[in-house]
Amino acid sequence: MDYVQFLRLLQRQVDTGRKEIDETVQNRDIFDQKVLEKWRNEPDFIERIILTHIVESFELEIYFEYISGVSAESSAFAYKAKDGDPSAFFLDAVFDKSMMYLFLTVLAVCYHPESIEKCRSMFRFLVRDVLVGRENTDGEWENIIEELHMDDRAVTQAFDLYWAVWTFMAGHEIYHIMNRISFSTREEEFRADRFGFQVLIRLIQEQKAGKLPEELDCFYEEYYLAPCMLMEIFRNMDLYREKMPAYGTDDCHPSPEERMQALIDLFDTDVPDDMDTENGNAFLSAFLDAVELINGET
Repeated sequence: MDYVQFLRLLQRQVDTGRKEIDETVQNRDIFDQKVLEKWRNEPDFIERIILTHIVESFELEIYFEYISGVSAESSAFAYKAKDGDPSAFFLDAVFDKSMMYLFLTVLAVCYHPESIEKCRSMFRFLVRDVLVGRENTDGEWENIIEELHMDDRAVTQAFDLYWAVWTFMAGHEIYHIMNRISFSTREEEFRADRFGFQVLIRLIQEQKAGKLPEELDCFYEEYYLAPCMLMEIFRNMDLYREKMPAYGTDDCHPSPEERMQALIDLFDTDVPDDMDTENGNAFLSAFLDAVELINGET
């Protein structure tokens, strides 16, 4: 099944998808205030728990540091130890923060379609000016929740999507730390994506089994396709690049569309048979339709 066939199969309908998503979380707690407060007061608190759990769950014999800072461009990358130096997983802080606001913006279209123009402006600002243009935001994105009148359930979904994507990226970079010998290749990028996807699926399964630390109560089945949403964001970033796209079309990096297709191809082999994928498909469906509406493509 190719990318286009997959999208047609989903028969994407924003409203229908949103209703299914909303029904899924009706009886779910919104926020654990203790965890949220600790996250605000202790930088990288949740990130450290996720990374520690991944290493322990997969029984990885590696040590690395997690670094969040501002880089020259929006990216995440791994540095493998050499000559006694520590390995590191680096995530650009601007990219990291923008992911949350991008998810909030797209979900605002699903829940409040009357805000489409405001969402369109915010989405393009984040993708084109902040992520691609590296423009100084000067706090322009800080009031998005209030401006778009986001309710708690929509905000919770955006947070959960963010952590699912963050975990996928972490798994991707951990694979590089474990395996990279020299420069990355297309094949290594696909394998890193697969490991990142397997990490996300593992955490979803462990939450179902009650095996995750209580602070990580956010890995629900409907977010299993979050990596595909990340590829859609990468695709939109490349649309605004004047130079060679950063996320594909060279000899070392597959395009976002190729990476999306590779993730789709893993459904039959890497997604457990007992996983309820219906709401996850609806979530991706609603997300893709909302991005099309934001871009004026429908």
